[in-house]
Amino acid sequence: MTRNVKAATKRIMRIAVILAGLLSMVALAFGWAASLHRAADTVAMLRPILGLVILLAALAARGPALRLMFMVTGGLSLVSVLIFLLPQAPGTDMRLYSKNVWFGNEQTTALAEDITAAQVDVVMLQELSGQNRGIIDQLTPDFPHQHICKFSEWSAMAVLSKHPFAAQSLCTGQRALAAARIDLHGQPVWVVSTHIPWPWPFENADAETSTEALLSSLTGPIVVAGDFNTFPWSGRLQRIRRITDTRIAGLTRPTLTYRHVPLPLDHVLAPGGGSVTNRPLLGGDHHGIVADVSL
Repeated sequence: MTRNVKAATKRIMRIAVILAGLLSMVALAFGWAASLHRAADTVAMLRPILGLVILLAALAARGPALRLMFMVTGGLSLVSVLIFLLPQAPGTDMRLYSKNVWFGNEQTTALAEDITAAQVDVVMLQELSGQNRGIIDQLTPDFPHQHICKFSEWSAMAVLSKHPFAAQSLCTGQRALAAARIDLHGQPVWVVSTHIPWPWPFENADAETSTEALLSSLTGPIVVAGDFNTFPWSGRLQRIRRITDTRIAGLTRPTLTYRHVPLPLDHVLAPGGGSVTNRPLLGGDHHGIVADVSL
């Protein structure tokens, strides 16, 4: 009797794993369909987990056709994530510093010193507030050309540059982007600081629409950096990449730890990609990032 119970338990567990694999395949497919519904972007963030579940189901499957289907699907899903973990060669055209400062940050002096020491051309800041906005004054001697978009008392964005602006700077109507066109040694380049709200189910459809509309109106090389609040393989990042004709600079690193889970939310997009390194937290909840990008 005990042997029969163990056999039945194993069979139930195997069927459960296979069903989990099949459900994960459905969720994986939906995660690619960001053009159909915004919820797909949220599901897409689970792609590494879904891929692992599908590969586990391949071990439980008995039939060769089902096993092959699980192995191919799970393998491709993980490859589509791992490509963003590959390093890239540093670009030599522009160096930038991007940071979600955090509205309650009290270490602005240390952060300003770190930004200055990084010897960058441009600084993109997000979540500037009445409490931390003094960092703008601290950085003015090194970055005299400044564009600030204030969306609320706790959420403003800024583009600070050593190089002069070459056109009128822009802000989105919703909290999303601050864009300035700089004259980089004679070459005009759009530099965009971004902080788009979290994906579905949060009400951010207007912010995403404003983002895509403003970026679509820009001409010439575009560099976008900041807190995208999503992962690099999501539909949101891929849409922005296509609109701006850019590559996501690598390798992708976690920039925020939420409930002990490391999340890659801050990214840099440039026409030729580039290399990215993390900076210390310096009073914030997001790591700053320094990128050397190619235009």
